Amino acid sequence: MNEDYKPRFSFEITEEQKFRADKLLDTYGLRKAIFGRILDDVLDIIEEYGGMAIGVMMKGKPREIIPSIKGVEEVGKK
Repeated sequence: MNEDYKPRFSFEITEEQKFRADKLLDTYGLRKAIFGRILDDVLDIIEEYGGMAIGVMMKGKPREIIPSIKGVEEVGKK
């Protein structure tokens, strides 16, 4: 593998999501830091609970499930 190779994780987003992300996450490196952490949490949950976790995340509210997001809400409510 090339030493310069850096894996990417990409998916389509809506125009509204792009506008919001551009407005709210404009500091260099912030998107990578935030979404890298969220991805780790999601993968940990799937690794531990399997396909059931995917179903719950697709059906429910990720804010209630993903630890890094839930922690923010707990702090914000104080």
